[in-house]
Amino acid sequence: MTTEGWIGVMWNAVDATEIDKIQVKNNDPIQILFFMIYMIACSLFVLNMFVGIVINVFNREKESLYMNHKIT
Repeated sequence: MTTEGWIGVMWNAVDATEIDKIQVKNNDPIQILFFMIYMIACSLFVLNMFVGIVINVFNREKESLYMNHKIT
């Protein structure tokens, strides 16, 4: 989810053929589309949804503490 090194993994998937077989350059270019969709869906949407939920819970707790006059 950190998007670190995903390009190398993508090119290894594009060049892959079968188990215990030598890699062929640009064997399956449709894998590029899969990795692009995966990176957009997982990295952007899921991670942003997680951050949004954390911020929402923080704001709700902050409001409840403010109503009790426990926060200065």
